[in-house]
Amino acid sequence: MLGSDSLTGAARRRSELEQALYDVERAAASPAARESWGADLASGVEQLQSALSRHVAEVEAPQGLLEQIVETAPRLQRAVETTRRHHEILAHSVADLLDRVGDPEAAAADIRLDVLEILNDFARHRQDGADLIYEAYDVDIGGY
Repeated sequence: MLGSDSLTGAARRRSELEQALYDVERAAASPAARESWGADLASGVEQLQSALSRHVAEVEAPQGLLEQIVETAPRLQRAVETTRRHHEILAHSVADLLDRVGDPEAAAADIRLDVLEILNDFARHRQDGADLIYEAYDVDIGGY
């Protein structure tokens, strides 16, 4: 059965990701002509990168949530592998966004489109993760 520490950790990391995603969206939606727009957005993206790193480190750790899911419900091995690949894709996308935010030649409108795509990717990841945990344990870790 799912360890309460794993569930608590996953819920905590979901909350951290939620806040970081909100901060990125808020920074991207602010007026791009504002002098601090790029710096504010870069700060938000850096926070998102850190929150994602903590999330991945926790759920992919030995005896972490993903390993426990496979032990409890081996039929979900493929879904867990997909989740691990999504972590890599998300990390790459966030790193690319951070590079684009720091590029003085990048247009704010294009960066905002990249932000929207990443927000959408994270939303799908959260939904897939909630479904995976529910399928394995019949437990809802809470959406946002």
